[in-house]
Amino acid sequence: MIAALHVLILVLSRDLGGALIFFVAYMAMLYVATRKPLYFAGGLLAGSVAAVIAYKLFNHVRVRVVAWKTPLKVIDKEGYQICQSLFAIGTGGFFGLGLYQGMPNKIPVVEQDFIFAAISEELGGMFALCLILVCVSCFLMFLNIAMQLKDSFYKLVALGLGTIYGFQVFLTIGGVTKFIPSTGVTLPLVSYGGSSMLSTLIIFGIIQGLYILREDEGVSHNEKGEYKSAEKKAKSGFETEVRDLS
Repeated sequence: MIAALHVLILVLSRDLGGALIFFVAYMAMLYVATRKPLYFAGGLLAGSVAAVIAYKLFNHVRVRVVAWKTPLKVIDKEGYQICQSLFAIGTGGFFGLGLYQGMPNKIPVVEQDFIFAAISEELGGMFALCLILVCVSCFLMFLNIAMQLKDSFYKLVALGLGTIYGFQVFLTIGGVTKFIPSTGVTLPLVSYGGSSMLSTLIIFGIIQGLYILREDEGVSHNEKGEYKSAEKKAKSGFETEVRDLS
């Protein structure tokens, strides 16, 4: 109920991108915690129904879907932003035009939602691909830390935060490249915005703390193993001495 309330508050504030991110994170955590595919399938079904309802209720959702489906037909209106983004990515090529040599200002809200297009134009597709690999490696490291934690609560925390980070990257880059409709979320640690930067740094800080906790759990586990091994050796030595005396 609390998770649904969080998502509902974001929907009422018209922040559908944030609502989608938290919804996916909650579904991932629920599936890992319960290990019941039925819950996950039910969540996907509920999310699909909610997407249809959002399309009917919110005008800006319909605008983004139209811009995603046929951007060139509405290039003067709804599709202007995504068309300029695709033009910038194509113009940059593999190696880019160079710093300050492109025209990213032609893309509306380029410093936030469409920063990836500006990077691709000026620094090239190779640099953009490396940026994607960096984000993917961070996401995989988050999942690796989550899998190695023994406490189920900390495991779910790491999984949820990792899912938020990874899905946010997917939404941003997918919207810029017209893979999915634009959702208006920022690219973590890249896009302009103080609140986005702060929230991402908090996520990385918590994950770093969980990584340290994982190391401590490993040390304590090794100490327990050594203690049990020493106890067995002492016990076997005592039994040997008693046998010799008898």
